[in-house]
Amino acid sequence: MKRALIIAVLSLLFPATGRAEALIVGKYDAKIVPEQVATLSFQSKGLVSDLLRCGDQRVEKGSVIAVMDKDKTADEREDMELQIQRERLNKKDEIRKLELQREKLTFYLSLSEKERSYAQEYKPDGDDVSAHDTLVDIDERIALNRRELNTMERRKRLDFDTKHEPLTLRMPFTGRLQYHFNMPEDASAPFEYTPHPSLPFATVCDDSAFYITLRISDTNLTLLPGESFSASVKLPGGKQLLGSFAFRRVEHAGSSGDILVYFFKVPEEDRSTAFKMLGSNMEATLMYSSHPGSMHVRKADLLAHPAAAECEDWQQLVSIIYPDYDLFLVAERELLIRPKSASSESTP
Repeated sequence: MKRALIIAVLSLLFPATGRAEALIVGKYDAKIVPEQVATLSFQSKGLVSDLLRCGDQRVEKGSVIAVMDKDKTADEREDMELQIQRERLNKKDEIRKLELQREKLTFYLSLSEKERSYAQEYKPDGDDVSAHDTLVDIDERIALNRRELNTMERRKRLDFDTKHEPLTLRMPFTGRLQYHFNMPEDASAPFEYTPHPSLPFATVCDDSAFYITLRISDTNLTLLPGESFSASVKLPGGKQLLGSFAFRRVEHAGSSGDILVYFFKVPEEDRSTAFKMLGSNMEATLMYSSHPGSMHVRKADLLAHPAAAECEDWQQLVSIIYPDYDLFLVAERELLIRPKSASSESTP
């Protein structure tokens, strides 16, 4: 009876809050990232034309962003077509000669003995068996020439496309476009461009979704259900950019090794704001939604307890003040405790 009275008094002095709002876990370095991102670059110096001016508008997948050395490419295409036409005519001449040879040989073989004596100019070398073999060879040579003609055209066009395709930059997916060079005053006029070794020509981001990303290394947090977490970033004017848990994945961080990154999806109505924040270093607040029945306890209140000086950790202190509760999560300024009756559950 006396122990119950003491516990009741302590609970009044150091109350736990039954607030439904999320528990603030702490502050973390964060970034805004799009659904996917791609960098586009020209590999050599040249004259850029057909530059796409889109402002803040979305650009559809496959749209031409810029073309390098357009006139030079057109001249080289014309030269290629002339080469193809020239080689096509040469091959056709060879085929015609073979077809004429086959026609003469076939005509000779169709004649009688008497008729052949009047057609000596068609007489082949060797006997009739050799003549029939020659016909087979002629047919194979005609087929081979036709295949070589088709292969020649296909390879020349493929080599041309392989060489010149990098000279046309296109949108790899629908999204936002950002250039990384000084824009010319007249976007319709060609201008000289020299690639920078560390700076792409443009960056394209898929704006179908944006995420607040946080690196989480605390084992106690990684064992908790991700869907119970959320994140927020402060904006000017007292506003906040909120993100709900989407997924988490391991990413390679160079010499730092692998890191676990949590992705919190930004609402659709805030995508324009998120786009403007791309690349910025910021701080995000990580929050955890507690289960009904769990309670928040302020660290400052617990530290004011007479037994705090003798306790080795938060769990020991919680067990004294709230004997029916277990410590579940240690946050920045508060503790999350849950009833012992729920201790067998995997989540609060």
